[in-house]
Amino acid sequence: MRRIGFGVIGCGGIANYFHLPELCSIEEVDVVAVADIKENRARITADKFKVSNWYTDYRKLLEREDVEAVVVATPHPTHSPIAVDAIRAGKHVIIQKPMTTRVKDAETVVECAKRHKELKVMVLPFVYFDNPYFDYVEELIRNEHLGKVCMARIRVAHSGPEKYQDDVARMFSEEGGDCWFFDKEQADGGALFDMGVYAFTMANLLFGKARRLISIMDTLDKKASVEDSAAIVMNMETGNIVVAETAWTQARGANEIVIYGVKGMVVWEDFLGNPIVKHYDSSSSSWKIPSLPREKEPQHTHRHFVKCIIEDTVPIGTVEEGKYLVELMEAARRSSEEGRAIDLS
Repeated sequence: MRRIGFGVIGCGGIANYFHLPELCSIEEVDVVAVADIKENRARITADKFKVSNWYTDYRKLLEREDVEAVVVATPHPTHSPIAVDAIRAGKHVIIQKPMTTRVKDAETVVECAKRHKELKVMVLPFVYFDNPYFDYVEELIRNEHLGKVCMARIRVAHSGPEKYQDDVARMFSEEGGDCWFFDKEQADGGALFDMGVYAFTMANLLFGKARRLISIMDTLDKKASVEDSAAIVMNMETGNIVVAETAWTQARGANEIVIYGVKGMVVWEDFLGNPIVKHYDSSSSSWKIPSLPREKEPQHTHRHFVKCIIEDTVPIGTVEEGKYLVELMEAARRSSEEGRAIDLS
């Protein structure tokens, strides 16, 4: 059995709560090394997951021949330079969402990946929606069970990253209260780039590309130099109107999709890992609630990527698709700043 040596760059919450637990559960994976600019985080994370090697300079990790693939799980604006360094070092790469916070940085990643086509680069969060619930929604649209779909609303929101960041600080016996997500210098964007990226991903998967959008973004509650709330209205190339919403100002976290068709509608809600989908059929004036498994397989995100490396297939979530999301988010930011609609096509 072939085994893939992984390195994880960035030892914050997403690495400790998601990437490392999943990777360590996969038989074909050896987690060889971790890296973080904070020595304490690198050392404690390595000890926690029984990883033999840790670094404060990720370039040292990239020099290792036994590291075949890496996860980039650092603050958003740093994704591009680290991913480019990893690709140039000959590593397969998973890039945590968003791929970048600026289109020019996304273009740099795309160009680098094009020069190294032998490597697999997977951009999150596309693969998250490779699940039975999303498949069910897509099938309803594709088979025209909803009739003509004129509008949809997609909302991804929670109460904000500060409690999460305090929990991460406690994990490493650090002082809490410092939330880099709220600082424009460190994060470059707020709720739109942190959570809105999920809403844009779902809109893209269900309805394709947008040709025009208009956005309102504001900081309504948090003591932050970035937006904590955003609403974006998009005219899609497929002829639908899609409203994408995101916020750090909602008492309980939730993902919601409501799709309105002339013959039916579908509602998908996921309140912190408890998904449910409901289909209204106008022909019978009734709601259908299918019983579906939550996921296609355990650790699907990382198992899918490992399979792509071993079988030489294209991952779900290409760098081109990641760049498109950044284009949408940058256009939404511009629309809000300039108070006008932005044409995309």
